[in-house]
Amino acid sequence: MILNLSFRRICGIASTAAVLMGAGAAAVATPASAQSAQVWPHAVVTVRTKTAFELNGVYSDGGTARPRIRDDDDSLMVDMSSQNRPLAKGSVVSKTQILVVFPDEAPHFGTLLTSGFIVWDNGSVWQKLTFVPDVRSMKKADAVAALQSAGLTAATADFPTCDTAAGSVDHQVPQASTPVVPGSQVKIYIAVKPTVTCT
Repeated sequence: MILNLSFRRICGIASTAAVLMGAGAAAVATPASAQSAQVWPHAVVTVRTKTAFELNGVYSDGGTARPRIRDDDDSLMVDMSSQNRPLAKGSVVSKTQILVVFPDEAPHFGTLLTSGFIVWDNGSVWQKLTFVPDVRSMKKADAVAALQSAGLTAATADFPTCDTAAGSVDHQVPQASTPVVPGSQVKIYIAVKPTVTCT
C-alpha cells in the first residue's frame, strides 16, 4: 500500500518515532555536564498528551468487532482479538491524532473527534462504547439518574417479586458492565408486590 504523506504526516511519523524510542535516547543526547547536575536518582517525568477524549476503552466499528485500546503514557496497545487479529501498537501523535501499526495490514492514522469517534485514514470509523452501570437494588429515581449520568437512557417496567424491596430495581437488561453505544436504552425492572402472598 502506497501512503500519500503530507508534511503534517511526516512530522507526525517523526514525533511517533521519537515517542517510541522513549526517554532513553534523550538521556544519551544530554551533555555530561547537564547530566551530572541532575538530582539523584535520575527520574524521567513523562507528560501524557491530553487527547480529544479518553482513549482507554472498548470500541465498535459498526459491526461485530470490539477492539480495545489501552493508552499507557501515549504508547498505545490495540487488542484486536475479537476479530482474531494480532495485537497492534501505536502512539499518540497529538491531541487529535494517533498512529497505529496493524501487523496484518498497514500503519494507519486515526483522527480523534470529541464525540468519542476515531476516523481512520482508510475511511473506517470506530466509536467508543460506554459500560452499563450496575443499578440493581437502587430506587427507581436513583437508577434512572445513574443511567443518564453514564450517557444512557432508561426504560422501566414493573416486576412482581418477593425477593427485592418494592420500588427498587430487581434486574436490568443489558446487564452491568456490558459495553454499549452511548445513548443506548437500558431496561430496568422495578420490584412491585405480587398479587400472591410472599412466603
